[in-house]
Amino acid sequence: MQLEAQLRFCQNCLWFCKGSQRLISLSAVHRSSANYYDLLGVKPDASLDQIKNAFFDKSKKMHPDSDLSNAGLHSQFVQLNEAYRVLSREGSRRQYDLRLRNPYVGGQAFRTSTYSSSAEPSENIRYWEQFRQAQPQENTAEDYEKKKKRNMRLVGYCLLTMLLSLSAHYFGFRKLEEFHNNFMDEKDRVITEIYNESKERARVNGLKKQQEILRQKHAEFLEKFKIPSSNGEEK
Repeated sequence: MQLEAQLRFCQNCLWFCKGSQRLISLSAVHRSSANYYDLLGVKPDASLDQIKNAFFDKSKKMHPDSDLSNAGLHSQFVQLNEAYRVLSREGSRRQYDLRLRNPYVGGQAFRTSTYSSSAEPSENIRYWEQFRQAQPQENTAEDYEKKKKRNMRLVGYCLLTMLLSLSAHYFGFRKLEEFHNNFMDEKDRVITEIYNESKERARVNGLKKQQEILRQKHAEFLEKFKIPSSNGEEK
């Protein structure tokens, strides 16, 4: 009986040690995970607009491009985005608050990777739309007037370029038409001159002279190309 009691006592000690180690590890995990409200610098009862504004202000300060020499900004910026992504959604924020109030429920700390794996494209679009809406309006009336004048000047340049292009095309086609008409008139003049000259030469030479010239040219043609004449003799 004494031996059995000692064994049972040792068993209880081992169980107590294992339970203590488990509680210590869980508390360490819980302490290592940063509080998302503290990362954004807001209270746990902050509204969605307050969370958006805090995220926008923090992201400008912690963006990796703001200080390229600081290598730790990247990890901090990632944590900041993760905190905003969880707290900007009602479902994930409710679960996160539940984990903060009951850190040991379920035997593990809150992990936000479950949300990123099941995020849909529409959720991502809504997320970035909220980020854009959180940006402050920095455009003043003077900036608006400058932008308006710049746009009007750009429209004026476009209209001027279009008018110049139309004018160049118009005068170019007019010049081409004039050149074509002059070319055709000159061609008609040369043809008419050749016709009148041939007609006048035929009138001066007479019909018999023209027939003799045609016979002579015909004979020269037959002799040049070795074509036999109609009587079978080769010229």
